Amino acid sequence: MSETQETQQTHQAEAGASGVRGMRPVALDAVESELDNMWRDANARIAATGGHAIARNSVLTLVAFTHGEDDARHLLRRIHALSTQHPSRAIIVAADPHDRGHDMRAYISTYTSTDLASYGEDIVVVAQSEAIRHLPGLVLPLIVSGLPAFLWWTGEPPWGSELLEALVDGSDRLIVDTTEMAHAAQSVGALDDLMRRKAGRCAVSDISWTAQTPWREVIAQFFDAPAARPYLDTIERVTIEYAAGEEDAPTNSSQAYLFAGWLASRLGWRAATSQPSGVGASREHALRDGGGRTINLEISARYGVPQRIWWQSDEAGSEVDDTPPDNGASSQNGRAQSSAQPAATAAAWVRPGALMLVHLTARLNGARATFALAREQDLAHATTLCQIPHTATPSQTIHLQSLGERSPLAAQLQELGHDSVFEEALDAAAQLMGAGPRRGVR
Repeated sequence: MSETQETQQTHQAEAGASGVRGMRPVALDAVESELDNMWRDANARIAATGGHAIARNSVLTLVAFTHGEDDARHLLRRIHALSTQHPSRAIIVAADPHDRGHDMRAYISTYTSTDLASYGEDIVVVAQSEAIRHLPGLVLPLIVSGLPAFLWWTGEPPWGSELLEALVDGSDRLIVDTTEMAHAAQSVGALDDLMRRKAGRCAVSDISWTAQTPWREVIAQFFDAPAARPYLDTIERVTIEYAAGEEDAPTNSSQAYLFAGWLASRLGWRAATSQPSGVGASREHALRDGGGRTINLEISARYGVPQRIWWQSDEAGSEVDDTPPDNGASSQNGRAQSSAQPAATAAAWVRPGALMLVHLTARLNGARATFALAREQDLAHATTLCQIPHTATPSQTIHLQSLGERSPLAAQLQELGHDSVFEEALDAAAQLMGAGPRRGVR
């Protein structure tokens, strides 16, 4: 048996049969000291084999908030996949408000990349309902001083709660995903409100904004061509379709409205009426540009599209392997074993509310032009359509997943300051959804 295998078994035995599998349980007031001990132990084992010592080279602290231990393991897998780019201290908080009790427990582990170039520390905190209010006092001191601190909140945050407010105040950026939220309009409005209130302290970002980056880029590129540029100021209709499940299931239109908000904020459009028309999951808005010209916006659901939460699934479409890394100097053996397993058959799926179609029509001197990007049946690709009078423009096909549509967390961790384009798009989306502060209607 190799030393790495012996170390792996030793740490798994220390973790015990209960708690987060593969992690060492520690007292709440001993997290820092035990992490110090694990780091020293790891270097002692490496030194015994003649290797070079590893440094605690974290570049950020990532606090991820979720609602159960299974979700915590999924999040750790996603974070470990980024360890080479973003070696970090990851603090995963699993707090279930429906789990009655006062208990709060902590577990820790360490890991390195296979080349020993990056070193990370994992802390998982499990809290029952009555202990949730005490989380800021435990979590905030664990954030590494002097490094950027990111707060990633999965699902719908408890808007306005002391817990959320305290953790946001202790972070440099709040990362959410509005497509995971049950009440799209209220959530977009609450996020817009929080963004305004915390503007001087914490930046706000939406993973769904990053996921739709290829859609924004393609639509913008349509108008780079000299023949198309004049039509940008004469768009008369925008149609956006977003993914939905069964017809009787809830829909989430946040991505569609965020995209519409981007168009509106960039082109100076404002709502012409205070209320949209339409029934069910289809809405029509009348907008006006700075010159008073009307633009019709239609946002509707396309039902029957398979959807999944991106961080709960691997890139092939199967469930993420939740086998934890070892607690010793290297998780190389475990990763090699995982990568050698046969890949599951890929199943087509998209994120909830993912964009399915963006279709723009414009009219210039009586001539009509069409610009569209439509997701293909395999759900992984999208095809362009550009029809301009007297101009031949071939269609193109892009691979959305390779451009970051499915797994957009890495891009979020590269941003430290405010993204003014996103913030303006979010504000416009909140206005269109009727969830933002009142504005004067033109």
